[in-house]
Amino acid sequence: MSKKISVFAGSFDPLTYGHLDLIERSSQLFDEVIVLIAVNTTKKTVFTVEERKLLIEDVTAAFKNVKIDYLKDGLIASYYQKVKATSLIRGVRSAQDFEFEANIATVNRTQLPGLETVLLLANEKYRYLSSSLIKEIAHFGGDISQMVPPNVAKALAKKMQ
Repeated sequence: MSKKISVFAGSFDPLTYGHLDLIERSSQLFDEVIVLIAVNTTKKTVFTVEERKLLIEDVTAAFKNVKIDYLKDGLIASYYQKVKATSLIRGVRSAQDFEFEANIATVNRTQLPGLETVLLLANEKYRYLSSSLIKEIAHFGGDISQMVPPNVAKALAKKMQ
């Protein structure tokens, strides 16, 4: 039986408890989960790719089948093929997310026929979370302790000073 490798791609700027929940759940479904920090050309980031990698490695260290990588350039479909992944993991918080993710899955398959996307429903207690919202709250000194792991909250507070 071949190894089931899944790629969970995102900007993770910052990593939220919602992301962490999806990583943990994915780690129980697949032999290996690669959290892939990808560049989103439409987003302005707070953390560098290297900073995000370190923050995510810190909070996922207990998951022995999870590794963190980043996409320097190119398409996620190319990375998927390179690592011989069996699926992409995507989180869905709402009906709007479903439509968006369904379209991305379709586009990915145009780039690599056979590329499978697995949609995981967000845990209801994290459905309201978005990295953009968290950055906005942090910018104005609000409490994000229920939204992100402590190391991320600390790093974000330092960036917002």
